[in-house]
Amino acid sequence: VLMKSNTYIQFSFYLLLNLAGTYAFIPHPLVADVSLSSNSITHTEITQLAVIRSLARFFFDTRLFANDTNATFVNEEAYFTAEHTIDDLYELAHPEYNAFELISCSLPLKFIVDSMITENALVDFDYSTRKVAAAHYDNEAFINASRRILQFRERIINNINNISQDLSNARDLLGQLLHTLQDFYSHSNWIEMGKTDINK
Repeated sequence: VLMKSNTYIQFSFYLLLNLAGTYAFIPHPLVADVSLSSNSITHTEITQLAVIRSLARFFFDTRLFANDTNATFVNEEAYFTAEHTIDDLYELAHPEYNAFELISCSLPLKFIVDSMITENALVDFDYSTRKVAAAHYDNEAFINASRRILQFRERIINNINNISQDLSNARDLLGQLLHTLQDFYSHSNWIEMGKTDINK
């Protein structure tokens, strides 16, 4: 159990430290009439996709590429362009596990993702955040919203580093942070300006 816990902590750090460099958090662009296109996705879908893409990168860097002890060849391009589920990724990273072991390992992460998604969605509904411009990049609150992201990031890292802390608070904060980050792209004119890259 301790080994699995350490893996989740490592993945949390990996996810957090790579937020700025991943394309997983960019929502689909708006169509010309400013209504959402049929290809638009929700905060929930963006977060799920981001976690899966980040987990794919994490497993590739730590299990599939760096420690290919199973002599399994993984085509990098095919691996990163394929659609995966959390279960698929665990199976690729741990081919030695049986079905029960795969479920035992992946289920806690699924609960973590559900918790993050819930906190992400609550930013739109919670009385303390639903009308806060900095929580949504509304009313040109770019500086305060960016400050909010950095403050949440610092709180998450401090929470993870404190071994006496329950990591549920870090997960909740990460879900809220992701909501604000995702809102940058959907509430600003970044996409309309023709930007297809992440805002660095």
